Amino acid sequence: MFSMQHKTNFPFTAIVGQDDFKLCLILNSIDPTIGGVLATGDKGTGKTTAVRALSQLMGSSFPFVNLPIGATEDRVLGSVNLEILLKEKRTLVEKGLLAKAHQGFLYIDEINLLNEYLMDVLLDASASGGYHLEREGISQWLNSRFCLVGTMNPEEGALRPQLLDRFGLNVLITTPKDIQTRKQIADHRLTFDTDASLFYSKYKEQEERLQENIKNAKATLATINIPDTIKEMCAQLTLQNEVEGMRADILLLKTARAYASFLNKKEVTEEEVLKIAPFVLQHRTKEYNPPNNKEEENTNNESPNDSSSEEKENQQQGEQKFQLPETVKNELKFTSSAVKKKGIEITKLKGIQNTQIPQQEDKSLAVFKTVKKYLTTENVTPIYKYKHPKSMLHIVFLIDTSASMAIGKQIAYIKGLILKTMESNPLKKMKYAVVALANNTSKIIQPFTTNVNLISEISSKLKTQGKTNLKDAFLKVYELLKSVNKKAVQLFVMTDGKINYGGEYPFEIAIQTYKMYLSNLKNTIVIDTESGFVKLGRAKKLASQLHVKYMPLSVLNS
Repeated sequence: MFSMQHKTNFPFTAIVGQDDFKLCLILNSIDPTIGGVLATGDKGTGKTTAVRALSQLMGSSFPFVNLPIGATEDRVLGSVNLEILLKEKRTLVEKGLLAKAHQGFLYIDEINLLNEYLMDVLLDASASGGYHLEREGISQWLNSRFCLVGTMNPEEGALRPQLLDRFGLNVLITTPKDIQTRKQIADHRLTFDTDASLFYSKYKEQEERLQENIKNAKATLATINIPDTIKEMCAQLTLQNEVEGMRADILLLKTARAYASFLNKKEVTEEEVLKIAPFVLQHRTKEYNPPNNKEEENTNNESPNDSSSEEKENQQQGEQKFQLPETVKNELKFTSSAVKKKGIEITKLKGIQNTQIPQQEDKSLAVFKTVKKYLTTENVTPIYKYKHPKSMLHIVFLIDTSASMAIGKQIAYIKGLILKTMESNPLKKMKYAVVALANNTSKIIQPFTTNVNLISEISSKLKTQGKTNLKDAFLKVYELLKSVNKKAVQLFVMTDGKINYGGEYPFEIAIQTYKMYLSNLKNTIVIDTESGFVKLGRAKKLASQLHVKYMPLSVLNS
């Protein structure tokens, strides 16, 4: 029998317009080894409401833990119970949120905004089924095998590729366009907000029936037969969608089996596979393709051998296509409207002195100081230690040294610009790095350093040659910034905007790459180095597409 929690949440069965998301949540409840679900969609579509409703539906039979994106390390991983330690002279470890989510759901709203450290911890726990809690005098392994549920709005930034692949299923939620659906959603919400208990009572029977169905499906899951034809179909789907590895094959079978069990079937059929395949594959491939119709494939006059020969010929000619890791290809479509960046307000480069360097605090328990305090006061008063990262501004010069930049001696000016920046900030704690575009690719010609002379020496050796592959340059910048606080980064993209290498559509691909990997940078400026009487304005278009600050060379030179 279903028992309501103290606080009444919106009934799961009363949610309208989220059938796919609800199904994915149910399938993960039936088989938690599916690995969770990521709901990506517009603001205000009820993603969080659905997750809370599921928590209420499952009750105490399934642990449900909410991990706030601003949670401290002690709260996430665990800590020592101070009162027990001081008064009873024994060590008792209080489990963190990750351990509490063992054998249940771990829910993270706005998961794409999770800080880098917690994201690393989450990835480790998700991969190994637990983690080591290391504290002063304590080293303990805690089990943490959970089903991860995340929600995010793509306009607020992309999700790290490694974490994206950890989600078994993915659902894209859009704002309903049907008038009747919108009317029903609004009516349900209005009624619930007026009297939550009364509204829930209307759906109590449906909630209990669904809970019973899930319970029965879990009990019969292992008995569901998966024919060889279905296994072959799943393998064909993953090959057809060019998915790397075997995770997708396994997930297709697990998810289809859970769905068949939920439908009270004895055997998995094509119907179940076709229904759940997009959830498994759409975030692991560039574009999900359903099973091929062989007759339609051969409607043209070209044979498969001809096509293959043409592809080989293109490869032999050195034709390159834009390639990203399979696990993140699909995310490009989620980042088409990335959040606008507020560039720093400067009219000249010396304005960089006004850039604020954030002071983040890593708050963790200082056990021995707390014990000392207790021995003198006999009061259990937690004392925390604060770790302030070094106040350091990281400046990246992304310099277009392609052949077109030779016009007007822009490179010579950029070299002087680098020296001027350094000379105008002699007391500023800064690190500099240089990424250069040349020979149709890019290269980190200087990792972060505080050695001004070294940067000056390298910048004086820059040469103009080759085409502009800005996509590759953005990936090099991402590589540079992996271990850097992104809020303390200033990126100068010095280019004329003539992007002509890096795929079939190099300009658009460069923009997509920036939005995927560098969208969390707050201070990016495109410096337009184009000269001449007739200007194409491509650098200005680039800045507009990236939603970053634009500055022509003439302004900086004034």
